[in-house]
Amino acid sequence: MTVTPIGWVLLVVGLLLMVARPRWLYIATVFALPFTATGVINVGSGEDASAVQVSMYLGLLLIARHAAGLLRKGRLPFPRGERTSLIWLGLFIATTAASLIMPIWLGGHVLIPSPYLNHPGSQPLHLSGHNITGVLYMVYGYLFAYVVAVLNRDSQMLRLSLKSFIGGAVFAALWAIVELVCKVSGIPYPAVIFNTGTAGSTMGYKQFLAASVFRLSSVAVEPSIFAQTLLVALSLYLPFIFGKRTLFGKVLDRWMYALLFAVLCLTTSSTAYLGIFLGLLIAFVIFTRKGLLRIKHVVLTLTGVVVAALVWALVPVVRLVVDTVLLSKDQSYSALERLMTIQNSWEMFLRYPILGVGWESIGSHDMIVHILANAGIVGFLFFLGAIYAVFRGLYRPIKSRSKKLRVEGMVQIDFAMYVALAVTLLTSVISGFLNVFSFFWFTWGLAIAVAGRTAAVADDGPRSRDRSRQKRLLLPSTHRGTHVSPAAIEAR
Repeated sequence: MTVTPIGWVLLVVGLLLMVARPRWLYIATVFALPFTATGVINVGSGEDASAVQVSMYLGLLLIARHAAGLLRKGRLPFPRGERTSLIWLGLFIATTAASLIMPIWLGGHVLIPSPYLNHPGSQPLHLSGHNITGVLYMVYGYLFAYVVAVLNRDSQMLRLSLKSFIGGAVFAALWAIVELVCKVSGIPYPAVIFNTGTAGSTMGYKQFLAASVFRLSSVAVEPSIFAQTLLVALSLYLPFIFGKRTLFGKVLDRWMYALLFAVLCLTTSSTAYLGIFLGLLIAFVIFTRKGLLRIKHVVLTLTGVVVAALVWALVPVVRLVVDTVLLSKDQSYSALERLMTIQNSWEMFLRYPILGVGWESIGSHDMIVHILANAGIVGFLFFLGAIYAVFRGLYRPIKSRSKKLRVEGMVQIDFAMYVALAVTLLTSVISGFLNVFSFFWFTWGLAIAVAGRTAAVADDGPRSRDRSRQKRLLLPSTHRGTHVSPAAIEAR
């Protein structure tokens, strides 16, 4: 076990913030969510290497500070608006823990196939530290999502969360530009600063498509994970780009949004392009159902498609990227390996459908089969219940809005959160379950908070139809100089 250079700084700073500045601890935690390749402590070596991510370390301190406040108060807040979503999600986490009885019960009589094409074989299933660590990741994720959901029940904290996360994503995008410049110019990339993980899976900055085409992972473990964080940031930015409100300022918001979108395209990740398509598709479906889709929207979309097709046809580098990461991906080595893991996991689920073979007993490069194989149909049903509860809460105010509203009136924070969570989950169906990354649980917790706020509007009865009240509850305030005291964070 070794502490990284940046880890020494973060170990001290994190503890100081926990004791003296809990508000800044929360800001630092949310800002650091895109930094999935930044390890505070590296554990193990080779294929068994892992790291304590900076966001997880700070998140644990945040949870500990919040727990200390709850112990002093002697009560555990379970807000009514967020209660249903948190219960369903908690049942899913409990099922992953209960599934660990399967490796004990099977006792080595079941062989788990290797997830690697170049290392075929199998090994007997036993309860191991990997299983226990996997459950601890889930428990941490739930606690982190709970803290985020409870803290973001008012406009001031929600605005602070959005600014912190988008600010971290913009910094990651700027660092990706530094990475690109280093690769193009031949200057050594300073990976020692933020890419401090020692596991091979964390060195995405070394990936490339061809001799002259580089992939960008910035401060993330790989380009696809970097793309996931940018997709969440772009989705959360929607109310401030297409609405009348601002986050950092009208001009700066648009420049930052353009930077995030441009870097997302430069990642050369299939997850990025799939996420863009899914985000547009979800928005089009909602706009169509609300009767807001106009001819100009269709024309703009078709124009964008035509321009993209021309760029693909006329620019060789773009054609190479598209052909490699999209058109020919199903024939690649990684795609075959992914399909193999999904097939092996599906067979295990068919043999043990109730609780699977135990959480993290078998790997699958997707989300659905991964849950089915490791937590069974019981875990998957609780997971679906958690998804339904939060999306129902997010869509309820969208559905109730007047059809006379323009796009600016429709694209509020609940709409943005709906798109962010939907894109995250849908891309995870293909790319894999993101349960080991704090930004996934942050997105889920923030969605629960926003859904709970919309439930509060609905529970007000006739008053919920008052637009001024609804706007105050559903949109973050644009008041400058808003301050949330450390005591307020601790009290929630």
